[in-house]
Amino acid sequence: MRVAVIGGGPSGLVTLKYLSQAGDFFPGTHIEAKLFEAASQIGGIFYHHVYEDAELVSSKFLTSFSDFRPRRDDPDFLSAERYLEYLNQYASAFDLWPHIHLSTRVLSVRRGGDVAEASGHVVTYRTPEGEEVEWECDAVAVCSGLHQVPNIPDLPGVENVPVVMHSADFKSREQFGVDKTVLVLGCGETSFDIAALAIRSPTKRVVLCHRNGWLAAPKKLANTRFLPKIWKPPKDAPTYLPESPPVDVSHLSLFDTMYVHPIVRDSMIVWDHYDKVAVGSAWISTGAPHGFDQFIGAVPPEKFHASRLFFNKAWPNVNKHVTPPWRPRGPKPLPDRIREYILHTPVEDSDKIIDLAPFPSHIDPSGVAHFQDNGREEYHSIKNQLIKPDVLIFATGYLQSFPFLPPPANQGRKPYPLAHDTDVRAIWKRDDPTVAFIGFVRPGFGAIPPLSELQAMLWIAHLLGRVRKPLLPEDEWHYRLIAPPAARLGYGVEHDSYAYQLALDMDAAPSFTQVVRLGFAHAARRPFWRLPWIWAAAPNFTVKFRLVGPWAWPGAVQVMTEDLWEVITRRKGVFSNFTLAVIPMIQLGLASAYYLVYARVNGFLSRCGLAKPFQPVNEPKRQFEELARKAKAMEAEKMNGTKKSTTTDGTTVDDIKSEPAATMNH
Repeated sequence: MRVAVIGGGPSGLVTLKYLSQAGDFFPGTHIEAKLFEAASQIGGIFYHHVYEDAELVSSKFLTSFSDFRPRRDDPDFLSAERYLEYLNQYASAFDLWPHIHLSTRVLSVRRGGDVAEASGHVVTYRTPEGEEVEWECDAVAVCSGLHQVPNIPDLPGVENVPVVMHSADFKSREQFGVDKTVLVLGCGETSFDIAALAIRSPTKRVVLCHRNGWLAAPKKLANTRFLPKIWKPPKDAPTYLPESPPVDVSHLSLFDTMYVHPIVRDSMIVWDHYDKVAVGSAWISTGAPHGFDQFIGAVPPEKFHASRLFFNKAWPNVNKHVTPPWRPRGPKPLPDRIREYILHTPVEDSDKIIDLAPFPSHIDPSGVAHFQDNGREEYHSIKNQLIKPDVLIFATGYLQSFPFLPPPANQGRKPYPLAHDTDVRAIWKRDDPTVAFIGFVRPGFGAIPPLSELQAMLWIAHLLGRVRKPLLPEDEWHYRLIAPPAARLGYGVEHDSYAYQLALDMDAAPSFTQVVRLGFAHAARRPFWRLPWIWAAAPNFTVKFRLVGPWAWPGAVQVMTEDLWEVITRRKGVFSNFTLAVIPMIQLGLASAYYLVYARVNGFLSRCGLAKPFQPVNEPKRQFEELARKAKAMEAEKMNGTKKSTTTDGTTVDDIKSEPAATMNH
């Protein structure tokens, strides 16, 4: 079998690695794989879109691949430069370089064979010497990434600003100039990074503009103190301690994704739990209603739920520069006073403030920015101020692009799907399994590379006919972030739920008894209970799904019980294993236990004719369908010239096109 991999970022590299190792896991299999990368280096966005002080927002524990771990002395969050080095080391460790073709642009992909009986694919590429070559193959993995074409919204009068760029072209603070006013458009992670760099540079003023708000999230567990009035913390206590564990590895998976009753999985129970933990912990920690120490820039109420949001983990970079002017002043209400008596998180201030504004409506001929009236506090604060930007940066994300799949090259043959056409685990189209899109999902809170690893594992096993169970369409809904059909970021997933579904699909999700047996089998080196505990009380690391299954790896137990055991031992204080694991296990476990008993009792009674059979509702699916129905109805009204309507949940046509409130991941 011959397989082409298009793109040399993390997704392309991990796909190539599993293709090259397929014969080791599936004896008798031989795959000839070629990876094509247009740039002169591997790395994808970590090579193309790196800027000064850029740092990953997901931790090294989660982001790194299962069988190639970062160095023990690496910081929790790798710099972009260090991650690029890690990817190069990964390629060397698994001898991928002979299969990688750098400075080689794929020009087109077409179906092989004649028009009547197309089979396979033909990849046409241009070599570094300029020669055009055709390569026939049996399958194609598209790994070109989500961040391809800069998304630049229309802004009338933008030509009146002296310096305008997209964040794709931003590299260093020198581009701000000296004593300049910088306007950053967007409220994602990249925009926060750039605004933070600007406020720490010799600029005159920094203004951050947003459309629909954001959900502020910390990268590390906060330094929250219990009974601070009694156990008085130092006055200069930091918001985060160096030893505080990353948030993305501080939650459990037992009864959250593993051993969840189907009724619970397909309801909103687990989503509501996530929502209460995310929003509730922010209020408990800081008293802020909109996110962690976030009193401004709220997401609209109809979208303010964990099932519809991307968490912005770059918030700590700008928190002390954005929040201070908006923190409540004067006497605090009784609930806040009670909360602060029980729990308190120190928050930092700065005399360097990043101003907040709505998205600009236009730039007038004199270069002055005018802002949309969104009815919020930030508009009333800034509407009468003269904001004349010297530098304007669109940190407004990217659009997907597949220039190598042009219809003319495939004329008369079956059209190729694009990433948004996939209907099997967001990887391939059910009737076209030899074309995969790896890495075209975005977790609301998590990391793309480990999900790409699981996607590659499932797709390759399916290509080889080694997936034994049917991949049911009804299993597609529970892990997806809920968004309208026209949402630009309609590819969101819940990291752990999606990872676990992929593992179930390829029989790689270990059971409790399997984990206990593995724990005892390795008890000579470490306590037998260590593996079961991290299996239950830690998130769904990819290496968990290499304990068993078609891609089982002997080193998985060691990685779980030694390298990743650190995330368990660093949980201390208020955010201990009791609050982060034991309590949620009890809450979610009781929900699944209740529905297990209920379903069995109802089934018995219905068979006896004493009750009507329970008809479960797939609630995420229902909400997707409802959004699609509303979008179709409002589009029809718009086509008929009817006034823009508002639905019962406050959603308008314009809202649907901009949902969800989104952030950009590194």
